[in-house]
Amino acid sequence: MNDTILYIDDDESNLLVLKATCSGELNVITASSGAEGLAILAEQEVAVLLVDQRMPGMTGVEVFEVAQERYPDAVRILITAFTDLTEAISAINRGHIRRYLKKPWEPEELKAALREAVEIFQTRKKIADLETRLLETERTYALGVVAAGVAHELRNPLAAMSMNLELARMRLDAMNRSLAGGESVNPSHLISLGNALEKIEAAADNAKKIAEGLELSNRRRDQESTADLGEILELTLKFMRAALLKRARLEVEKKSVPIVQGSPRELGQVLINLLVNAMQAVPDQQPSESVVGVRLAPGHDVGWVELQVYDNGEGIPEDLLARVFDPFFTTKTQGGTGLGLAISKRIVEESGGTISAESEAGRGTAFTVRLPVAVG
Repeated sequence: MNDTILYIDDDESNLLVLKATCSGELNVITASSGAEGLAILAEQEVAVLLVDQRMPGMTGVEVFEVAQERYPDAVRILITAFTDLTEAISAINRGHIRRYLKKPWEPEELKAALREAVEIFQTRKKIADLETRLLETERTYALGVVAAGVAHELRNPLAAMSMNLELARMRLDAMNRSLAGGESVNPSHLISLGNALEKIEAAADNAKKIAEGLELSNRRRDQESTADLGEILELTLKFMRAALLKRARLEVEKKSVPIVQGSPRELGQVLINLLVNAMQAVPDQQPSESVVGVRLAPGHDVGWVELQVYDNGEGIPEDLLARVFDPFFTTKTQGGTGLGLAISKRIVEESGGTISAESEAGRGTAFTVRLPVAVG
């Protein structure tokens, strides 16, 4: 794990003293100006950023402002010989520092502060890695639930292609025999061949759309910051439809909506999580008696889009409703990780939106996602 400390100070003697103080215990690199320090940050990740306040060119607070925006993971500590309360408040508010230390420092106190900062950085990294693994676990689980439906959806176009390929081969054989015998080709065979080829093309296009739905959910599109919820809904339902219809009657209300903020891949995962949740919420009964529905429409407030997934299951007890977005909380007796809704909430909020739940005992549950319209 990274344990590098970057110390920025325009006084060369301070840099040498701190390196000597921490030698053999902490990994310290130094820079003599804010610009030099930011150049180092652009080249390598550091765990702790220790910066002197009074420097020519850039003050410590100004360095932290840039670091907060570009390198937010580094733990920030301001160090200065002055005891100006205004500077401390500015450092906290503008640079989001972890600590404020005064010169001259006590070696053991300083090293303890730096060790603590390194531990904080490493803990944050471990949590971030865990969140990533949990997200992948939940995605794998959700996709596993609908895998049978995907196989069913692909089986239909593949069967259509196979049948029409056989028909096309038969027509070609018949035409070859006619030509070999000096006879003219039967026009009905040409028409039949053309029809078979059109059906093959349609089946191939259907299979392609199913593959696109899977790709939307699975591919990494982390650099994309805007999403077309209409496309996400269409492609997700394409490969989930069979699994959904085995559990319930599917209701879809889709209106034209503008592009929203958020990653297409992650918002696709939110929709999968909500649909899987709805599938599991309906009781084991005739599919025609259960309902899973999706509504996509412009929000009631200008500049927002709403996506709602609902079911007519047993509902969630009122005393448990407030906990549905808690990690590892689940009302399911079997299956599920208890992470789907927690992860969905995080994704939606990171996209600048909100997610809420409404439920009524015996009548079902509705989850509503509100996302801001993309700017520009």
